[in-house]
Amino acid sequence: MSITYTYTVILVDEAARCMEIVYEAAGYQTMHISARLPYESETLEEIVRMYAPVPSWEAAVRTVIVPNVGATGVITPPVIPTQTQPTTTGTQTL
Repeated sequence: MSITYTYTVILVDEAARCMEIVYEAAGYQTMHISARLPYESETLEEIVRMYAPVPSWEAAVRTVIVPNVGATGVITPPVIPTQTQPTTTGTQTL
């Protein structure tokens, strides 16, 4: 899903290093989001994209599946093999 949106920076607090951005998209709730200020190597647009509420808008229109009350289960995390440190053999001359 692709949502085109507009943004407006409505507040900048340099001392707190943050700003408030209003995001708007046709057919979706207007969102006020607090975001950090861009660093020297970043653009404003990069920060706007980073904090954009697109996932929230997408989730709002998705159909949910309602589980039965009392549903149970067991979750077993995958086993992640441990890494061993390589060993060296031989002698060193100093």
